[in-house]
Amino acid sequence: MGNLNPKFYKSHVFNGSQRSNIGVQRTTVEYFLDYNCPFSAKIFKKLNNELLPILKSKGIDNKFDITFVNVVQPWHHLNSGASHEVALAVAQAYPTQFWKFSSVLFEHIEEFYDTELYETTRKQLYAKLIKLAVENLEDVDAKKLWSLVEIKPSSDGKPHNSGNEVTNDLKYFTRYERTLGVHVTPTVAVNGIIKPNIESSTDSSRVATILENEL
Repeated sequence: MGNLNPKFYKSHVFNGSQRSNIGVQRTTVEYFLDYNCPFSAKIFKKLNNELLPILKSKGIDNKFDITFVNVVQPWHHLNSGASHEVALAVAQAYPTQFWKFSSVLFEHIEEFYDTELYETTRKQLYAKLIKLAVENLEDVDAKKLWSLVEIKPSSDGKPHNSGNEVTNDLKYFTRYERTLGVHVTPTVAVNGIIKPNIESSTDSSRVATILENEL
């Protein structure tokens, strides 16, 4: 499980809730991704559609903890931050559906580009993202997700800047990636060591070989 906070195992590790012997140490493969980054979308799709089937065919898929690490890229502004916030809300409320929701966000990536959201408010963006979750996931309660991302007024009526119910999770991932020196997306690390030879353009069979050599 590497250094990931155990509370995120069910949501952020591929099939984390279905793995047997959760306490068993496996080779950790971390994908540092931003939902507004087209190269993150490319590598995530290759991971799901190509790499995971290759690892399974080799009989070594259960030797890895493939982990999603949320990276908010500031140059994508509100678009990136809000996407990660709603994804983390899904992770809190429906942890087994986080991976699928990440796939949904990448499939709809262009809908959240700068040109498409320039005149969109934060609340309107949350609504758009929550609508995607409700329409594409199973038995998701929009009110539950809203309760996690809404900005509630302070009890004394004064302005506050303390965020929402997913702010601490977002802070956790931001501190984590900064600790490892991750700056660009996508970045892939194996057992805490960044692998510059794994990029969005790297052939999946080559990635499988790189990972197999780490065992």
